[in-house]
Amino acid sequence: MAELQQECTEEAQPTTAIVVLGEAMFFKPQANVISITLFYREQFREALDQMAVPDSLEIMHIVVRSSDLNSLYDPEAIKEFVPCLKGGAELMVHVLVGENQTSGDEDGETVRESLVLAGLRIQSEVMTENGSRIVTATKPGGLDDVQEDQDEVDGSEE
Repeated sequence: MAELQQECTEEAQPTTAIVVLGEAMFFKPQANVISITLFYREQFREALDQMAVPDSLEIMHIVVRSSDLNSLYDPEAIKEFVPCLKGGAELMVHVLVGENQTSGDEDGETVRESLVLAGLRIQSEVMTENGSRIVTATKPGGLDDVQEDQDEVDGSEE
């Protein structure tokens, strides 16, 4: 019986988290997604404390307006989220802009630096048609890392 309860608990654990900083967007919460909207920089660091367990998230999105990046996005808080990510999990930071605006290079630099300092690997940085920016990073330890390690071993034996 205890094993069945444990399996149910593990299955019920959300694998996706969305943290919205400020009024960047409205997201209708879903039962299988952790959805948090924060309005103070001080809240960012503890956003997942009560909602996610270690090694449970496969995808995490952080959404913030470019105009709110300096006031709401805490670069040092990213490292607090890493333990909740599974190996190979993606963390995407969406920097949204208003009409006729573009996310500046300094926005990308702030986000990239915070992800790297948290021990994540930058995978891509995309500028969307509307000028917003999406920076994607992964947590080491996923299947791709295992394959890369195997390729390195195979290549060194030749």
